Amino acid sequence: MGLFLFTSAIKNTSPEEIASAITKYAKRKDIVAHVALYAEWVSSRNELDIDIHNIISQPISMTTIYQPQNRWSVVIYNNCQFEEKEICTYLSFELHTLISLIKVIDSELWYHFLFYNGKVLDQFCSYPEEYEQKENFQAFQGNLKKLAFYFEVDEQIIAPYLISITSENRSNLLFKKAFESDTYSLGDEWIFVDFWQHLGIEYPSVLPKIVILHEKP
Repeated sequence: MGLFLFTSAIKNTSPEEIASAITKYAKRKDIVAHVALYAEWVSSRNELDIDIHNIISQPISMTTIYQPQNRWSVVIYNNCQFEEKEICTYLSFELHTLISLIKVIDSELWYHFLFYNGKVLDQFCSYPEEYEQKENFQAFQGNLKKLAFYFEVDEQIIAPYLISITSENRSNLLFKKAFESDTYSLGDEWIFVDFWQHLGIEYPSVLPKIVILHEKP
């Protein structure tokens, strides 16, 4: 089975504010949310049966929130009992801020959604031919002008990533990089890390600050 990853970056908001908003959302969905500082949570467990360094490979239902970098706090949703696009819509409204959501599906493709104040402003799918209906192709092309405006970057920095893979260009794009300095190729499921970096967002390489354990009552 390939990689399934759901992660968002939330602007100008502390981990504590994010945790409070997620807890409020979970309560509305009748999901029990146990919030703890990562350090305290680890020390309270006699045997840590999950690898926190590789959360996305673990079966546990939890949300991890990381310290902000460059004004962006990253959140990883792991096996959560809610839809990631829905909670990001809610959080962007509740926190009155900008949210970038990445969804990686089975190592085959990645989605990017941009939210602000409870609205989806833009969306992109790297492989719409395979995963979206033909009539939706245009809706998942990504809007360069919008992204450049909201992330305060030049369009040329974003443009090389917003290329849809098709059956015709797939072999040419699999190993092509958007920029030579990038770590990943356009056909790699981790290409979003390079995309985020050009937007000022750092995918975390450290341990989280806060963990939220989810369960149905």
